[in-house]
Amino acid sequence: MKETKRKYQIAVIGSAGPEEYGFDKPDSKMYKAAETLGRLLASRGYVVVNGGKGGIMLAVSRGAKSQKGIVAAETSGLDRFTSNKYVDVEIVTGDVGFRGPSQLIGMSDAVISLGGGAGTLQEICVAYRMQKPIMLIPGFGGWTDKLKDLEYLDERRLIKFQIAGSPEQAVKMLNLKERK
Repeated sequence: MKETKRKYQIAVIGSAGPEEYGFDKPDSKMYKAAETLGRLLASRGYVVVNGGKGGIMLAVSRGAKSQKGIVAAETSGLDRFTSNKYVDVEIVTGDVGFRGPSQLIGMSDAVISLGGGAGTLQEICVAYRMQKPIMLIPGFGGWTDKLKDLEYLDERRLIKFQIAGSPEQAVKMLNLKERK
C-alpha cells in the first residue's frame, strides 16, 4: 500500500458572508486577496480549513479548488451539506450559535486572518490560547486591523502576532517543516 504524504492544515478566517450578517457588503479587494491566498496555499500542498460558508470562506475555498487543493470546513449546526460548493470535507459540529472555534482552530496548524467580526475575534483568541501561529493580513477592516498594532493578545505573551502585507507574504511566513 502506498504511503500517504501528510499535509499541514491552514485555517483562513475572516469576514463572513450574507448568511451571517443578513446583508452582503462585498469588499472585492478582500475577496480577491482571500482567493489568492487559497490558490497559494493549495499550490504549496496545504489543506485549506475554514468555516465553510460565504465571504472569506467562499473566496479562499474557490481559490484552493482552482489549484485542485483540498478544502476542509468546520460547520455549525446539525445538518450535513450546508457548506459552500468548494468544500471537500465537512465536519459538522452540532454547535448551534457558538460555532465551534476550538474545533476549527484545533484542526489547524496555523491561522491566517483577513477582516472579521466577533466570530473571527473568537477564533483568534482560541488560536492564541492554543499557541498556533497567527498571521494577520490588515487593510480590510474588522478585528484583523484592530489587532495589527499588538504584538501579543495579553500579558502572558503566548504567541506573537505576525503581520503580512499580502497573501504571498503570509504564506511565506508559515515556515512549517515538511512532513513525510
